[in-house]
Amino acid sequence: MKTRAILLLALMLGGAYMMIQSYQDETEREFTQVLSQWHNPFHSLTFSIPAISGVPSDSWIVDDPDEIETLLHFLEGYHFRKIKPEEIDVTDEIDQFSIRLQDEENNSITIIITENLIIQNSSLYYEVVDGPLDTDWLVQFILDNHL
Repeated sequence: MKTRAILLLALMLGGAYMMIQSYQDETEREFTQVLSQWHNPFHSLTFSIPAISGVPSDSWIVDDPDEIETLLHFLEGYHFRKIKPEEIDVTDEIDQFSIRLQDEENNSITIIITENLIIQNSSLYYEVVDGPLDTDWLVQFILDNHL
């Protein structure tokens, strides 16, 4: 009888844990929580601008720590929701504006501006909850950092 009670209790606790875990995956997170597993500081930004009517695409790298901090500070003003890969179209062929933050170990986070999406480590996806992102600010940021 005690064994059944212990097994039933373990089953109930395991179910409660899974419910809490799935709820936490669906809740809003601040950008600092998205970056919580990051141990190394970012050392570069890579801007990518898609090709527009005959003009080839453009990309460039900025390694100014002040500019990296400015972008991180901007993103701290938003909340993000973790989404499952099947909720987005990862095979989208359309070129998009993007900014990639990279650390010294080549770990990166990519911000897809036109879809308000952040891709972390090519496997974790987050979308802006209280967006859309301020595209005027982002365009000015890109222009200020263009070679």
